[in-house]
Amino acid sequence: MTAKRVILNAAIAIFSCATIFVTTAQAVQPAQSETRQSGTSQESSATLRTEPTLKARTRLVLLDVVATDGKGAAVTDLKQDEFALTEDGKKQQIRALSFQDSRVRSNPPAEASTMRKAALPPNVFTNIHATRQTGALNILLLDGLNTRMDNQAYVRDQLLKFLERLPEDQPVAIYLLGVKLRMLQDFTDNPETLKTVLRNFKIPHSPLMENAAGGQENFWLEGMFVPANVKQRILEFQQQSDASQTDSRVALTLSALKTLANNVAGHPGRKNLIWVSEAIPIAFEPTLAPGSGTRQDYAPAISDVANLLANAQVAVYPVDARALVTDGPTAADEYDRRGNRNGSGGGQAGQAINDIHQELSVAHDAMNRIAEYTGGRAFYNQNDIDNAVQQSMEDGSTSYTLGYYPENKSWNGRFRKISVKVSRPGVKLRFRLGYFAIDPQSYEKQSQDRRDADFSITLTPDIPDATALSFVAGVLPPSPKTGSKAIINFAVEPQNLSFLDENDGNKHANVACAVRVFRISGGEPIKTEVTNVAANLPPESYRKVGQTGVPCRTELALAAGDYLLRLGVRDNHTGLIGTANAHLTVPSEAAGNKP
Repeated sequence: MTAKRVILNAAIAIFSCATIFVTTAQAVQPAQSETRQSGTSQESSATLRTEPTLKARTRLVLLDVVATDGKGAAVTDLKQDEFALTEDGKKQQIRALSFQDSRVRSNPPAEASTMRKAALPPNVFTNIHATRQTGALNILLLDGLNTRMDNQAYVRDQLLKFLERLPEDQPVAIYLLGVKLRMLQDFTDNPETLKTVLRNFKIPHSPLMENAAGGQENFWLEGMFVPANVKQRILEFQQQSDASQTDSRVALTLSALKTLANNVAGHPGRKNLIWVSEAIPIAFEPTLAPGSGTRQDYAPAISDVANLLANAQVAVYPVDARALVTDGPTAADEYDRRGNRNGSGGGQAGQAINDIHQELSVAHDAMNRIAEYTGGRAFYNQNDIDNAVQQSMEDGSTSYTLGYYPENKSWNGRFRKISVKVSRPGVKLRFRLGYFAIDPQSYEKQSQDRRDADFSITLTPDIPDATALSFVAGVLPPSPKTGSKAIINFAVEPQNLSFLDENDGNKHANVACAVRVFRISGGEPIKTEVTNVAANLPPESYRKVGQTGVPCRTELALAAGDYLLRLGVRDNHTGLIGTANAHLTVPSEAAGNKP
């Protein structure tokens, strides 16, 4: 079903919601409705115990493959029977194949336009984008958390240079990674819009990088008489501080990648994430295992984010924001840039240069690993960042998507290596290394507090919308017909919703819909309403929700005023989430109870 059709049917359903709830009254039942000032929802243990379970669930693995010839040109005419795919060395049956080519547009528009959410009637909101996408989408991620300000300024100049030759009808979005992820510009094919955004955004100062502003560093211990034992304690404190900063950078970076993956998951097909950074603080490694050291402590979070990126079909193209810092003389220049005279302090300069080499080696290794894991390419040791960005877009402009159901049904969390070959000689392939076999039921096994915390984070109105679970919502202001309450009617698109088959022959789903209320002027949330709906759908009702969406309803009693609503839906079986912002004005004559 097309996005336009889903939106139209859902919008019609929302404004005739009484019909939906009557016809499915026996099939779709609210499990719980709760108001919490803390901004989180809770589901009773009784509800959890009555949830239907399955011993096994089918999982479709999608794999994007870039194919080139010996000259690096795209190979665009491969057939399904030319591919051979293995998982952990065992042959898998390819069930589906599709091809994307961003260079070819079937109906190019007369002029560039922003790819925006679908036009809807008043008081109707959605996280569904009405795009005319026919190829890969490109994402520019500017890393202000892991990049010094002087390098960020250089990156901006290079990107503006690149945008001068960006062709129209090439969808690009711009995100900024700081202490949280911000969307500076949603997908647009208008280069002038992108250039305006880059010129006007304020370069952030990372609170978690040493010498975040760039330029000279203050080596205040050098040349000073400090007792050896005191100096040792100072250095130990500095190491602990650096480790703490690194831990924070890793946590914030993983959180941002998770938010970004959720944000773009609703767009079909491949996405090329061009991550311009000085020091990516994480390394995606198939061998990561919990409890094996400091870096390995991030293993569960890294595997979770890695699979989110894979499920959203995101290939990462890291680009080093430092441009060219390679050999000894250049490293010496970098040492000078940090405020030291070349050769001063005897062996100190040589040691500092060695430290810089080590820093570069670690950074480039992390870039290579995340690129290889996700099917992208890493770019470093070159001064033309603009060309690196262009090469990233060109590299990911054509790809084949292979789909298969793994023969191995043991979801033990381990990494599974994927290999793809083609029978045609001279064709080179690039694809992600594999995936972590996370149990499809693992979300339901998490603690309620953790699930609530993850959902609560997405109900923050100033982070990008999540699109993994699509929905349309009608926000009806208070009136005598609504009992002086605001009514929010959700229609959750069933395409990505998990329906479980049971012995009764019905389809079972469980959905949470949430509304978090803020003053339009900002500040802390006023209240959060959460409704859990358990759907037990006979065949006829299942066909109906396939056209109109799974209904969910929330009521709010609010005083007169203007409000910002953060709307959210969650599949309680899989954890997929969708969010969007809405506005509501409650007139004084229609206001209900004060919150």
